[in-house]
Amino acid sequence: MLCLDLQKHNCPYPLLESKLWLKQAKVGDQVQLLLGDSGSRSDIPQYFRRLGHDVRIEQDAHSFCVTITVQPLKD
Repeated sequence: MLCLDLQKHNCPYPLLESKLWLKQAKVGDQVQLLLGDSGSRSDIPQYFRRLGHDVRIEQDAHSFCVTITVQPLKD
C-alpha cells in the first residue's frame, strides 16, 4: 500500500495528488493519505466516496489518515 504524506500541504494540492494516483490505480489498490489541513480532511473523503470508492478515516490527536480502496466503476 502506498502512503502519501501530504500533511504539510494545503488544499488543493492533496486532492490533485490523490487524483493523479487514482488515474493509475487498479481495482483493489489502496493508498493512505496523511492530511493536515481541514479543507483536505473534508473534501478528499467526500470526493472519493462520491466516486464510489471505499474510504476509511483514522484520526487521533496527532494525525489524520484517509485510506482509499479503489472499487469497480458503477454502471
